[in-house]
Amino acid sequence: MKLHYQRTALLSRPFVAKSIFLSLALTSVLSSGVALATSEAASAYASRTQTAQALQDLDQPVQNRRVPKRSPQAIAQRVLQDASQRSGVPVNQLSISRLTATTFDNSCTFNFGEICNDIYQPISGWKAVLNVKGQTWTYHINQSGSRIVLDPKVVKETPVSTMPGAYIDAVIMDASRRATISPAEVRILQSRPMTFGNPCVFNFGEICTKEYNPIDGYEVWAQVKGQTWKYHVDRGGTRVVLDPKVATSTITLPSALQTRILNDAATRSGLPASSLQITQATQRTFSNSCVFGFGEVCPMIYQPIEGWEAVVKVRDQSWTYHIDRTGAQLALDPRLTSVGRLPAAVENGVRQNAKTWTNSSTLQIVSAKSQTWGNSCAFNFGKLCPANYQPIDGWEVKVNAGPLEWTYHTNRDGSQIVMDRRGVLPSRVADAIARDVAKRSGPSVDLNSLRFLEVKEQSKRVCFLFGGCRNELAYLTIVSNGRQQWGYESDDQGRRVLPVSIAQVRQATDNSISQR
Repeated sequence: MKLHYQRTALLSRPFVAKSIFLSLALTSVLSSGVALATSEAASAYASRTQTAQALQDLDQPVQNRRVPKRSPQAIAQRVLQDASQRSGVPVNQLSISRLTATTFDNSCTFNFGEICNDIYQPISGWKAVLNVKGQTWTYHINQSGSRIVLDPKVVKETPVSTMPGAYIDAVIMDASRRATISPAEVRILQSRPMTFGNPCVFNFGEICTKEYNPIDGYEVWAQVKGQTWKYHVDRGGTRVVLDPKVATSTITLPSALQTRILNDAATRSGLPASSLQITQATQRTFSNSCVFGFGEVCPMIYQPIEGWEAVVKVRDQSWTYHIDRTGAQLALDPRLTSVGRLPAAVENGVRQNAKTWTNSSTLQIVSAKSQTWGNSCAFNFGKLCPANYQPIDGWEVKVNAGPLEWTYHTNRDGSQIVMDRRGVLPSRVADAIARDVAKRSGPSVDLNSLRFLEVKEQSKRVCFLFGGCRNELAYLTIVSNGRQQWGYESDDQGRRVLPVSIAQVRQATDNSISQR
């Protein structure tokens, strides 16, 4: 009641009432103007925001990311202009589906390098994805927009009509020389720009280091005598390399190298060289001497050997050779070649070693094949061997003596012969098995005569009385004293050693990570 009285008294004063009325009127007008201006600004802001959002699809995955030097709109426009110039499509017909703020680990990653090192030299920038004539193009852009790189794997191949001349001419001349045809008979199918991570990648190396030493150039495909050849070429066309995997036997292997290979195959097989035939020859660049020598575990060094891979028909078998360009280096693939004729020195050495151990009248050599072990660890049946390449050429020989069967490793002349696989087992496991053999067989068994003929690694599920199960490592072995043999299963500590059948060991799959 009191408030109502005060309000009525205040309004009853003429001057005050007019002032209040005028203030309310001005406030109403100003409010309408501000509301109108605010509505227009908000509409414009929303329009700009929607446009930017359609271009950006912006992610911010990293905290404390530095603010880009150019706006997303400017970066997007830079990308669209580049794509338009490359494709011939007007800018207004291209659309960016994603523009993401990104930090690239180093310049190799920024430039879409195929093999990059682990050095962290970050480049802040953007990753843009857009659709061009039904294709997805990916760009990397730095913060300022001064560096823009298109992924060479997704860019459309350059049409023949628009190809630059220098590197194309270099490919044509190389192909015509190799295939002994005129340049007019070589047809270029397609080309695309490429940044090769280093000279090893450029030269089609099989095992390359992760160093980033880029070579800008092209991948070029040429049709030669109905076949497709793939080339790597640098920008100026001064370096031209043909992919050895697609170069076929239409390229002639020099006669001197043919003679070198056939003479070696004749010596190994005991057949006259005239009865042998080279069925295929392919030029290759071997990454290093380990790859050239058919090594199974090779270091990642690049010391290239230019040469050939040749296949020789020997009876009903195919032997694969590697030979360098001069013919000074020659290697036969031991994994693809079974050799029935064992050198007399090796055969005599194996038989003598076996007889001193088994003293069996039924001893026979079942099979023998040429082999190259990467190093002495692999030669001696090592379980985990280093990757250093110190090759031992020799033979893998299987021997049978009644119920006994085992494999020897020998070097090329038979001066080194090994067959005991004790080294594959942890010493405590091997000792525990030997003690159990002595306990079960009595003093008639000489522990020094025991040899481990087979060793297989297993993963075994073990459950406990009071609940809970886990996988444990186990070993299956065949151990023999040359007259008898025993099968065993053991845990990896040698605490649980149990006899098992020989058949169980032979039928088991070896799950070890041993390296030959």
